[in-house]
Amino acid sequence: MAGTVGTGESAGGKRGRYGDNAEINVTPFVDIMLVLLIVFMVSAPLATISIPLDLPPPNDTAPPDPIEPIFVSLQDTGVINVGTPNTGEIQADWATLGDAINQKTGGDRTRKIFIRADQKVVYEQVMRLMDAIDQDGYKNKALVAEDVVD
Repeated sequence: MAGTVGTGESAGGKRGRYGDNAEINVTPFVDIMLVLLIVFMVSAPLATISIPLDLPPPNDTAPPDPIEPIFVSLQDTGVINVGTPNTGEIQADWATLGDAINQKTGGDRTRKIFIRADQKVVYEQVMRLMDAIDQDGYKNKALVAEDVVD
């Protein structure tokens, strides 16, 4: 009868009672995934809450054409032009600026005014133009950085 004493090796040459096992036990991983799947399946219908709304029917008429903005252009020579691309521009100076804007807007103080200036215009003059437009009652202003032609 052959046997080994005290070496810790079995007759097959493997150390210990059990051999090395390099396989990963995926049973706990699968169990956790199944539990999470059940939790999400139960909680998903609870996440969709519907609020009853009585919405009006859709409007079949087309929205009105947007009102064309008024451009106020300040050149480095001090000339101010007021107008729109479709109706043309009129020249103004600091004294007649308010009248020119009123003429082009028809007195509508809610019209959008686009302010643009030449690159050589001093910042102070741009601020003076914005202040003059604001004092005339036109609060809806925007600065145009660069005109892009389509």
